Amino acid sequence: MKVLIVGATGYVGGAVERAFRARGHQTVAIARSDVARAKLALQGVETISADAARPETLKAPVKNAEAVIYCVQATDADPWQVDLNAIRLIATTMAGTENTFLYVSGAWVYGDTGEFVDEAAPINPPALVKKRANLERMVLNMVKIGIRSHVVRAGIVYGDGGGIPAMFVHSARERHAATIVGSGSNRWATIARNDLAPLIALVAERGKPGAIYNAVDDSAFTVREIAEAASRGAGAGGAIAQINPEMLGEFGDCLMLDQRISSARAKRDLGWRPMSPNLVEELERGSYLTAQLAS
Repeated sequence: MKVLIVGATGYVGGAVERAFRARGHQTVAIARSDVARAKLALQGVETISADAARPETLKAPVKNAEAVIYCVQATDADPWQVDLNAIRLIATTMAGTENTFLYVSGAWVYGDTGEFVDEAAPINPPALVKKRANLERMVLNMVKIGIRSHVVRAGIVYGDGGGIPAMFVHSARERHAATIVGSGSNRWATIARNDLAPLIALVAERGKPGAIYNAVDDSAFTVREIAEAASRGAGAGGAIAQINPEMLGEFGDCLMLDQRISSARAKRDLGWRPMSPNLVEELERGSYLTAQLAS
C-alpha cells in the first residue's frame, strides 16, 4: 500500500512512518521545508514538498496515495483551522476512491472519565481540544462519500525521551523536583510511541471504516506516581513540587483530567497488544534523562 504521512517530522509521525515501512508499505512523507526534507532524507524516507497550512499543495500527493495518515502537530497561529482546511481538501480529493484516511486524535476528548470508558462513551472535551471533536466527526462522516476513514484516540504519548512526560524530567533536573499540576491524584491514560505507531498501521490496514480506536496501555498510574518516577530517574530522589493549574491555562486543565480508558476494541478486533515498558518503568530507569543529556 502506498501511504502518505502528513506530519512525519513530528514526534508521533516519525514513528508512524517507520511502522508502515516496517510492515512492507511504501511510504511518502510531506515535507514543508528544506530542513524537514533533509531530516527525512537522512532516515531514508521519500518526501514530497507540501504543507498542511497550504492545503492546495496536498492535492497531488493525496491523489497518488492509497492511504493518508494525518498526524500533524500544527504550530500555526490557529492550528485547528489548519487541520480543518487540510482535512476538507483531503476529503474532497479522496471522495469515491474507497481509499483509507486515518486521523490521529487524542484521548483528552473524553474529558474526565472516572472509571473505564470505551469508544462508545460520550465525549466531553475540555476547551483546549474542543475543536478536535469537530474534526473527528468530519473524518468519521467521510465513509458517506466513499472513503475508508478511521480515528485513533491516543493517550498521552511517551518514549524515546519525548512527549509531555519529558516536562517532569526537565523540572527535576532544573529545580530538583518534578513539577506537577495540582495534587497529582488524577490518573493519566498513556501509550508508548512505539506501541501507538503499529496500532495506527493495523487500523489503516484492516480497521472498520467509520470506527474509532482507543490507543492506550493497561496502566492506571496517578500523575504523582509518574512524576515521582521521573524525579527518581533524573536523580532528584522522588521529590515533586506542585503548581496551580491556572498557571498553565487550558493546557493545565487537560493535565488535570482523570482518565481510565479501554483499548479492548483494538485488542479484540486487530490483535494489538502494547509491548513497551509502562511510563513509570520508562521514567524510573533514566532513559528520559539520558535523552535530555544527549540533546
